Amino acid sequence: MSRSTRPRFAYITVLAALFLAGCGPFGYLKKVARESSKAVATAEAAGAEENAPYEYWGAVTYLEQAKILMGYSEYERSFDYGERAKQLAEEATVKAEKRRTGKMVESAADGSADGSADGSAAAGDGEAKAEGKVGVSIGGGK
Repeated sequence: MSRSTRPRFAYITVLAALFLAGCGPFGYLKKVARESSKAVATAEAAGAEENAPYEYWGAVTYLEQAKILMGYSEYERSFDYGERAKQLAEEATVKAEKRRTGKMVESAADGSADGSADGSAAAGDGEAKAEGKVGVSIGGGK
């Protein structure tokens, strides 16, 4: 190497080292701070807090954990939590939109999939209906 290229080489090496050392925070800014936060805000605007609470609050919790991990320089784990927050927020948005437009109908009163009020399964082809009652003993009682 000639004397004139040594300072350039050293300068480029230092710049590359600084750039690579800062990849974690820059990746965080893109993935978590921008994309995941925007997805959670979109879900909130779509009414996901009321119409898709599991997905919405899961997304909020994952986003908060991603921010905490970033504070400890746990970049990879922060990205993972941010990605999961984004996924849950997108699911919450879709679910909230479906519920608001009436395209998703569920029977929440009894928790059964077929909508029967007594919790029994629908019988088909001459089968008997199954009773949905289960006895539970707590504390060793009979």
